[in-house]
Amino acid sequence: MISANVAPVNEIISDVAIRIQEEFNKKENSNFHIRIGSLTGSRLLSGRGPNLNIQVATIGNIDTDLKSQFSSTGINQTLHRIYLQVECEVVVLTPIHTIEQTIKNQVLIAEAVIVGTTPDTYYNLEGMTSDDIMEVMQ
Repeated sequence: MISANVAPVNEIISDVAIRIQEEFNKKENSNFHIRIGSLTGSRLLSGRGPNLNIQVATIGNIDTDLKSQFSSTGINQTLHRIYLQVECEVVVLTPIHTIEQTIKNQVLIAEAVIVGTTPDTYYNLEGMTSDDIMEVMQ
């Protein structure tokens, strides 16, 4: 049996969501300049002309989820990994148009190798036919 210490894991999940939301709040109502020629879509005019001041409001929705994965790592050993999956739905509102984007990321937060007893004999039967297996068993 394997179990995780739930309190620190929940604290990590909560801290990640709070910090991402704080970064969204910092970026809210940011200002930047763009050249008017860049708005035309023409490569020839791109980056040319006077600056146009644009104010951007950012809205973000954050979803966190805990994922657990088990995988075989040899004779009677199992690798257990716990991931934090973060999904952010970001909407950037500009005077020109609205940009919507979903950003997904997965972060490894814990990893352990579970070691079992090693058997006295081991046969790797992968890729063998049933006739070959019968020969090995005799």
